[in-house]
Amino acid sequence: MSALPVLAAQHSILSLARADMPGVATHMRPFLGNIGTTPSRDLPDSHNCADFGQYLIDAPHRYGMSEADLHAAKTDGHMDTDAVREGCILICPVKVPGAGVYMGDMHAQQGNGEIAGHATDVSGETELTVEVIKGLAIDGPILLQNLEDLPPLARPMSAQEGQKVRELGARWGQRDIEESGPITFIGSGPDLNAATKNGLQRAADVTGLLYDEVLNRATITGSIEISRLPGTVRVTFLCPLNVLDRMGVGHLVRENYQLG
Repeated sequence: MSALPVLAAQHSILSLARADMPGVATHMRPFLGNIGTTPSRDLPDSHNCADFGQYLIDAPHRYGMSEADLHAAKTDGHMDTDAVREGCILICPVKVPGAGVYMGDMHAQQGNGEIAGHATDVSGETELTVEVIKGLAIDGPILLQNLEDLPPLARPMSAQEGQKVRELGARWGQRDIEESGPITFIGSGPDLNAATKNGLQRAADVTGLLYDEVLNRATITGSIEISRLPGTVRVTFLCPLNVLDRMGVGHLVRENYQLG
């Protein structure tokens, strides 16, 4: 069964009928599988990413292109990231005049990974507020997740926890305690290993932090999480606020997480 809008035109995954689960109940948690800015070349929105996009490389049809052209054109708007939902902030690269913001593929239910290669979908309405950040050169999306969606280690400390940290630091002579905020970089690649490396490198390039420091921060102040198989991930960690200010996103991080 499928309830499609009157003007919808799609090739439904339901036609594959891979498996049925009669009587299964689960929570509804809508999010947008496709949201971002228009690529600089004409390509299907489902291939506006490195994992699905790899099938365009040297393909024998009008969307075929070289690997270099794909990576120069795509904006990774096809994320299937379940944290891209109501309340989050998404920062996107701009590769065409006016950015060309688009969205679609609203999922009703999907855990991390879209493991089956598909999920349940739902129709819905989305309202956006758009802000232009001048001078921020990025190759892929940056996500400020809702607080409850953040990995536990990336959640800002409470006032009580902060006080305990300062007391412990004073005890051992560490007077300066870093002020930081959560940030998530989307990485994509042909597989999860390549996507993880891409997300980590994007984080290092944009923040100016050493690649090895990003590795450490993602290990002890964040997490690597699968957004979609075969190769889209999110790299989350606590980043110094002065670095976020230099990037031009510090005000968004402070507002989103109510940081002083």
